[in-house]
Amino acid sequence: MAGLRLSKTRLFLIFFVFLAALFCLFFRLAFLQIWKSSKYLSIAQSQSRAVIEMRPARGRIVDRKGRELALDIRLDSLYAVSREVQKKTAVAANLSKILGISQAEILNRLQRDKLFVWIARKISPAKSEAVKRLKVDELNFVKESQRVYPKGETACHLIGFTDIDNEGLEGIELYYNSFLKGVPGWRLAQKDAKQRELISKEVEMAAPVDGYNVHLAIDEVIQSLTEKTLADTCRKYNALGGSIVVLDPATGDVLAMANYPLYDLNHAKKSSMEARRNRSITDIYEPGSVFKTITLAAILENKTFGLDEKFFCENGAWAVAGKVLHDHRGHGMMTYREIIEKSSNIGTVKGAMRLGPEKLYKMMRQFGFADKTGVALAGEVNGLVPHPKTWSRSSIINIPIGHGVAVTSIQLAAAFGAIANDGILMKPRIITRIDDELGNIMREHQPEAVRRVISKEAALQARTVLEGVVSRGTGKKAAVPGFKAAGKTGTAQKILADGSYSHDHFIASFVGFVPYDEPRLVISVSIDEPHPVYYGGDVAAPAFSKVAAGVLSYWQIEKTQPPPEVVRRKNKNDFTKEALPGGLSRVG
Repeated sequence: MAGLRLSKTRLFLIFFVFLAALFCLFFRLAFLQIWKSSKYLSIAQSQSRAVIEMRPARGRIVDRKGRELALDIRLDSLYAVSREVQKKTAVAANLSKILGISQAEILNRLQRDKLFVWIARKISPAKSEAVKRLKVDELNFVKESQRVYPKGETACHLIGFTDIDNEGLEGIELYYNSFLKGVPGWRLAQKDAKQRELISKEVEMAAPVDGYNVHLAIDEVIQSLTEKTLADTCRKYNALGGSIVVLDPATGDVLAMANYPLYDLNHAKKSSMEARRNRSITDIYEPGSVFKTITLAAILENKTFGLDEKFFCENGAWAVAGKVLHDHRGHGMMTYREIIEKSSNIGTVKGAMRLGPEKLYKMMRQFGFADKTGVALAGEVNGLVPHPKTWSRSSIINIPIGHGVAVTSIQLAAAFGAIANDGILMKPRIITRIDDELGNIMREHQPEAVRRVISKEAALQARTVLEGVVSRGTGKKAAVPGFKAAGKTGTAQKILADGSYSHDHFIASFVGFVPYDEPRLVISVSIDEPHPVYYGGDVAAPAFSKVAAGVLSYWQIEKTQPPPEVVRRKNKNDFTKEALPGGLSRVG
């Protein structure tokens, strides 16, 4: 009996424990189903749902006539659900053959315990099709934008390039990245057990907003012509590099901004930092005799003396301020007009001494040489213009002829543009507008006048002098057939590391405009270390002529000057006129 009672007690205890466990189980289920249902529902859904980013198309970059210089194409990017991939070694071997990526690198990615790993970004359609033929369910694709530059090297320093994620790194791509890149979208999509997207189960989405288009002021035809001329010049004279800036003086539009050496935007990673430098805005140098134009403008604006005022040019050597100032060729008495035409250092300095340091400094600041031009590009630097309080005894003989100051090519182009534009300095304009694909304008850049630098009268006088430089002076090789051109040559010694001037390394330059009486173009040419010929009149002036002639022909501007005429004698009493190319003349 005692054993029976013990068995009933044990059974009761077991039954009681069973009921208690069952109660706890139901209580736990109720707790999870009622109070924690939202939490665990979210966890369950997160395993079958995914937020898929939808990348926008980056905006196009086009020239002033709508020609595409940068645009996006859509390519497949390959990813894997690595934790689900079977036969990883075999898959890695096959992918390596198709993609040209090492098998070890691919296998390393496939061995990660992940639902998403990149295998290859932005692959060609042929490679994409080859991967699809493998029929590996755990390999999938997403569409991504690839930046392409259909013109290759054209305007490379100006346009810049992007990284693998289509973020701008240099040039316009960087400066206007926020407008170009657009806004990503997203969609919430269902996935199956193998993490494959089930498009039919799409739940929510926000469409991406494509980037805006950037319209440049440059003209692709003028840009290409300018780049070819610059490259030919640098190769011919064994130069380290160079730059040419072409402006419309009335609007400030940058019609071309060429630098040498060039690089292919589609393979930017293979280029050097040196090749990618936009010399037009980043390099400062002493301009040399080109700067005599600013001294001339200051003298004319202040009416210090007239252009017919004569100065003795010391026959080529003048002891002044503890130094001996030389001219390339000896000259005696010359008018100031002739002094600029022949590029006499001595005559220029004597005129500047009459003007005075303060007025010369004020004019340099008026032309903007101490400031950035404000062109919409990253990397622009200021020039260097010392205040008269810091001038040394020799500054008055150095600065008026372009030594002891430093400028950029874009600054020189803008300054000569002011003279060509009746004395009004225009801000260089690189962007005309930003719009969307429907043509809705987001931002518009109108031509912007900075200030009046000199009077119209002084500007017109300066233009006549600069025309004489080309027709009679050191700039004869800048002549443009059928038009009267104006400008100034420059040959400046480069500064060595110890602060002294080199006798072997020079900057050759020419800055001018055409036609001189109604200027349509301003062109600044700068060639770095040409040799063995290094004078601006021999190296840079012909490049000016070639670019100017090409642009005027492209624009179909009617020639205003008749071709040169020569006289050929057939016999003693019979003379006929014959036109010769290149401005040559002969009798015979």
